[in-house]
Amino acid sequence: MPQSPAPTLLPPPEGIYRSFEDLLTTVQQFAKEQGYGVVKLRASNYRDGKPTRYDLVCDRGGVKYSSTAKKRNPSTRKVDCPWRAKAVCEVQLSNQWRFAVQEQRHNHEPRLPAVPPGQENTPLAQTMRTLMNKIDRLSHDVSHGFSHLETRLDGLEKRLEAMEQSQNNRNIMNAMANPPLDSRLTNMDTSRMNNMDARVGAMERADMMNRANGMDHMTGMDDVEARLLSTSVM
Repeated sequence: MPQSPAPTLLPPPEGIYRSFEDLLTTVQQFAKEQGYGVVKLRASNYRDGKPTRYDLVCDRGGVKYSSTAKKRNPSTRKVDCPWRAKAVCEVQLSNQWRFAVQEQRHNHEPRLPAVPPGQENTPLAQTMRTLMNKIDRLSHDVSHGFSHLETRLDGLEKRLEAMEQSQNNRNIMNAMANPPLDSRLTNMDTSRMNNMDARVGAMERADMMNRANGMDHMTGMDDVEARLLSTSVM
């Protein structure tokens, strides 16, 4: 959950300077009036043994101190401020220096206005600076904590969705491989009943045929007896 940039922390205007010293002095003075500081991060692109580029950052930027061996000092000024700029010596500008802002956002409030000369290190000034640093540090840690929590929650939701989908797939496969018991019983009962009906029908037809054959035999015997009786009478 990134913090909104403070509206009063305006970036120094981009421009061209005759030397890097002029550029840095102007940029730092402007930043000081806005309530933050600008420092050199690194020098690079050396030409004839001299750097032709400087990366500049907010003095509240950089990697915050973290250690498992020591408890972090909450009054540290480092809050990973993202503001950054660059100063480049360009040949096409007759080796003059161009200042360009690369990231305008700050993640902290402006520092307290400068105290009168000679009072920078008074107990009150030091206490106020420490208090403001602690407030910025706490605000940054809370913001970072919420971002970390949201990331972990997103990860848990994705894992739960994957587990639910996997369980649904297993349920479908089990249902296809093992149909319900009542369905299997119904299919089995229907098959057995059909088989029994066919067997009973065959037995009934056989019995009827046997009976028919027996009646024909008895009818033949009656005719013979009738002829014999007729002959004896005569």
